[in-house]
Amino acid sequence: MNLKWFTGRMKKIFNVDVKMDEVGYEALDFCHEELDDLLIPAEHLEKLPDPLLLDTLSYVDDKGYEWIAGFVLEDETKRRLYEVWIRNGEQIAYEMYFD
Repeated sequence: MNLKWFTGRMKKIFNVDVKMDEVGYEALDFCHEELDDLLIPAEHLEKLPDPLLLDTLSYVDDKGYEWIAGFVLEDETKRRLYEVWIRNGEQIAYEMYFD
């Protein structure tokens, strides 16, 4: 995942300065039934592959807010299909990269 993109997006959109060395990264495969609506709402999930590859970047800012950006990637091409932003356990934004 692009750490520079994440830190730039956090600054530009959310006005949060991110310390790169404090960003966590994880990539996991999930079946649809393993995910809840907080991460990906059911109406979005039905348009995504099953199982799906989810990459996440996480960061806790100076105020103690936990930020998570999650990306569903196409398995073969690694093309981004879906993006979700969560702050303190609440979805605050998402973007679908398909019709």
